[in-house]
Amino acid sequence: MADVSIIVENAGFSAEEIKSLIDNLMEGCVEVVLTDPGYLRVLNREYRHIDRATDVLSFDLALREEDRPEGTIYADVRLFPPMEALLERIFHGYLHLKGYSHSNEKDAGIMSREVDSLVAAALGKQVEN
Repeated sequence: MADVSIIVENAGFSAEEIKSLIDNLMEGCVEVVLTDPGYLRVLNREYRHIDRATDVLSFDLALREEDRPEGTIYADVRLFPPMEALLERIFHGYLHLKGYSHSNEKDAGIMSREVDSLVAAALGKQVEN
């Protein structure tokens, strides 16, 4: 189950709208915070020591590996991305909470396919292979 918060004005999406699309696709205790690039830059600098904005950050709060997923996903809603792009950001962060990585080409491909599958499911589309 996911909780969704929006901490920017005029996000272009409501929290309820996003929650209705993602809620049945996420397990565990996940919070999604829709924000702006400035906020993401502060978080990125503070916790990753990278002084630039990014489009998504996830913070894993699970105490044990088997507790996954539990955490918070911060996603950038700048420039009012299409719903599909916003869902890609959210599910990308969610997969990190589930333990996925994109540190090599093989893992990046797996993660990309999983993101595509979740986005398609959220939007009620068929996944093309």
